[in-house]
Amino acid sequence: MKIHIHPKYIHLKEAIAKIPEGGYEPLRTFCNSRNIVEQINIGDCAFVVKSYKVPNFANRIIYSFFRRSKAHRAYDNALRILRCGVSTPFPVAYIETKKKGLFHRGYFISEYMGYPTLTDYKNIELSEEERNRFKEDFLNFTIELHEKNILPLDYNTGNIFCHKDENSGQYLFSLTDINRAEFGNFSKYKPMLSFAQMGLPPEKLVDVMAEYSSRRKLDLETSLFLVLFYRIRRRVRNFFKRRLKEIRTRTNEKIEDKKAAAMEK
Repeated sequence: MKIHIHPKYIHLKEAIAKIPEGGYEPLRTFCNSRNIVEQINIGDCAFVVKSYKVPNFANRIIYSFFRRSKAHRAYDNALRILRCGVSTPFPVAYIETKKKGLFHRGYFISEYMGYPTLTDYKNIELSEEERNRFKEDFLNFTIELHEKNILPLDYNTGNIFCHKDENSGQYLFSLTDINRAEFGNFSKYKPMLSFAQMGLPPEKLVDVMAEYSSRRKLDLETSLFLVLFYRIRRRVRNFFKRRLKEIRTRTNEKIEDKKAAAMEK
């Protein structure tokens, strides 16, 4: 097992090392599907543990010898984003376990950030003035990311924290689920990948893209075309993934039925 802990939390090494064996009591579960995301306490510190699912055999080999695991990338990316002056939960540690000599499972631990996500804000009623302020501040945040050469590839409403600063009245945003973030000089239209994941309805999409394209001196029609292209491509991929999963499930059910029938004979 490999454990890498930020020096700030090295004094909690013994407790953090127990995480893969379930040595903690989850206070809240945010997600329990492909990955598991839970809030825990260690001493007086509130943390979030993200347990990544066990990858397929090919990826186990890749993560063992050729590429950083998702947990490792999440840790490194968080530090890099913070160095750029962008908010994200502070990285505490990452853990990698092995099974039969190959990578088995990764865990990323970060500080708990008790703010609602943009998904939560959909259920909050705001005045027209507040909605306009919210939209302006979020657009400023997105432009800041792209101008600092940060491109989150999981830029959806569930992965962005938000809160309003009581003193300035400004809406502030923080990134989470950042293991797939890209850094460096990318083409000026590649950020359309971000907007494709936001799930904005057409009328709001046109409004936001008009402002974004104007401020970044981009062609609006090209921007809109690429956002819609990436959005449709994503839907097609998800459709075929669901279909493939359904086919596999039916196939496995038929195999099990045949085995059961054979045993009855």
